[in-house]
Amino acid sequence: METYDIKDLAARISEQIVLPENVRWLKLIPAAKYSAIGRNKLKALAAKGIIKGFRDLDSKRRDWIFDKQSLDSYRQDQARRIDLEAKDFIDRL
Repeated sequence: METYDIKDLAARISEQIVLPENVRWLKLIPAAKYSAIGRNKLKALAAKGIIKGFRDLDSKRRDWIFDKQSLDSYRQDQARRIDLEAKDFIDRL
């Protein structure tokens, strides 16, 4: 029987996470995988009000949940800023 390190096992399980398209709220690990943002960074962004996220009062463990639409908006804003920076760079050439 194979033995696994807990972190390795958690990573293998999280790779199997598949999100239905109609899901709006994501728990911490699926939100981190979906957005490609680290767990601590997600919590910090939520604490600053940059994205929507909070501890779920309906969860016994008070799991963090995040709004998928706010994650999308955050990433789209990043893409717009990068596009503007690239345009400014090209204009200076």
